[in-house]
Amino acid sequence: MFRNKSLATAIIAFAVLGTASGSTFAEASAEAKAGAHTYPSVEKTSADKPKQYKMSKEFMEAVGKLPPEFLAQFKKMTSKHTRYSEDATARQVMMEILSDVQCVTTGLMVENGEMAADCAMRASAHRWPKGHLLAYVQLHQINVESLSALPTINGMVEKGLERVADMAIKKDFIGASTEMGNVLRGCATCHNMFRFDKGSSKYIVGE
Repeated sequence: MFRNKSLATAIIAFAVLGTASGSTFAEASAEAKAGAHTYPSVEKTSADKPKQYKMSKEFMEAVGKLPPEFLAQFKKMTSKHTRYSEDATARQVMMEILSDVQCVTTGLMVENGEMAADCAMRASAHRWPKGHLLAYVQLHQINVESLSALPTINGMVEKGLERVADMAIKKDFIGASTEMGNVLRGCATCHNMFRFDKGSSKYIVGE
């Protein structure tokens, strides 16, 4: 377990607050009782803050063994993700990304730079799955040896998608298409390393 609250916070926003907002307190309470989610706006279908979940002891112990400097690097790398799902698993989030990536390639093929850029930026800043991304990998992969490749993969995929968006909006469709090839190679590299669980995380044990 973590030795103090600050370390838990540094661990990639595990322990987090989940709040609901509505037009009135009564409405929010009623919706909460009904199991509905309330978000700041209809346009933004994700929570502003990640919901706090109780994680299994073995999971917390594995994360607790990660060096503080590695956790800080991971937190910085993932800080752009400010949309949080209370339902979607990592597998479902990956399907969202796949849909956006297909949208990017379609936009590039028809030389619609705005469409390609919009989809690329949405894929790059995808929502965070329920609990945490690490909650969906195998326990033996939660170590520096396995996770150290993620910054490189992140540079190929998420940063690559940002480069695609920049080139697409400038109508450099050949350059954007070439960069998309690098993005897809990064996706394949990640998939070879991590096979996310098909269902709910076995490490999320309560709210």
